[in-house]
Amino acid sequence: MKKLIVCLLGIGLLGALTMLRPMPGQEKQESETPKDPIVEKIHAMTPSQKAGQLMLVGLEGTEPSEAFVKEMKQNQYGGVILFDSNLASAKQTRQLTGKLQSLSTESRLLIGVDEEGGQVTRMKGFLEPPPSEAALGRTEDPRQAEQWAQQTAGKLKSLGFNLNLAPVADLGSANERSYSRHAATVSKFVEGALTGYRKAHLLATLKHFPGLGKGQADTHQDEVVVDARQEQLLREDVKPFQDAMEKFPPQVFAIMVTHVRYPAFDRAHPASLSKAIMTDLLRGKLQYKGIVMTDDLGMGAISKHVGMEQAGVQAIQAGADLVMICHNPEWIRQVHRGLTRAIAEGSLPEDRVEEALYRVLKAKEGL
Repeated sequence: MKKLIVCLLGIGLLGALTMLRPMPGQEKQESETPKDPIVEKIHAMTPSQKAGQLMLVGLEGTEPSEAFVKEMKQNQYGGVILFDSNLASAKQTRQLTGKLQSLSTESRLLIGVDEEGGQVTRMKGFLEPPPSEAALGRTEDPRQAEQWAQQTAGKLKSLGFNLNLAPVADLGSANERSYSRHAATVSKFVEGALTGYRKAHLLATLKHFPGLGKGQADTHQDEVVVDARQEQLLREDVKPFQDAMEKFPPQVFAIMVTHVRYPAFDRAHPASLSKAIMTDLLRGKLQYKGIVMTDDLGMGAISKHVGMEQAGVQAIQAGADLVMICHNPEWIRQVHRGLTRAIAEGSLPEDRVEEALYRVLKAKEGL
């Protein structure tokens, strides 16, 4: 009887140990964490390539110059912004965007354009321009914004673009560049436009955070200051951006940050160089997860006050993921040089750089 009990206990213990022992291959599967290919790609990049991926740059002429081709291959810029001076016909535009895309070996290239509508349009000779934001707003029908956005996005994609720097979410801007002076109306038309871009699967850009409608001067020329109270800015100018964040996933749109200075948020820095606005407000309070880009660093509001080598570094440090330099090849080189040095030396924290790179590369995967 005792032998039988001992035998049964032994069998039970053996069974329990067998159940605890991992199945063949299970131990290896549990010990290995799946690798993220984007993280691996980032870790394989040189400081020069990391700097390049954080830049959206312009080029001169209708064909990339030998110098641009060389720099593109070496620096692997994250994106290119094109203007009428680059675009002569539909055929030439498709050839240009195709060639630019072929120069980007690290990841898909962002190829963007300003096709807002009204006065801010490109390629009028071969692309039907959308109405201005104000003209659409006067229809009182947000579906018009959706239809025009979807139509425009489809045509842009056929020409090789995957990014449009539109729609404008500002309140009451000059030159017909706002849907309305009222936040609720702007929100409805922005929602319509983003729905159109989403249907066409083209990355849109809400601009100019946190809203430059109250600005009385032009950041292209020099510094602009908006002295409104923080409560008023949040209730009015920020509201269309906030509403869009609540209704759409971050992969639908990027956000462009203006060079206007808002003392209510940051007395010392323009929004595009402000940690208080890009990190604390946009990332923190509003919980935005998508790409944050600056307006053109070549505008007077920045270029007259900050050296180009430092401007790009300060923008990324403050929370931007992409810095835009539309003109002047030497300024592009200076921004790239400054970013490369800061990344190599560690004055730009590694986690901030990798966070920005991850957002940019992740967005490109969906295009």
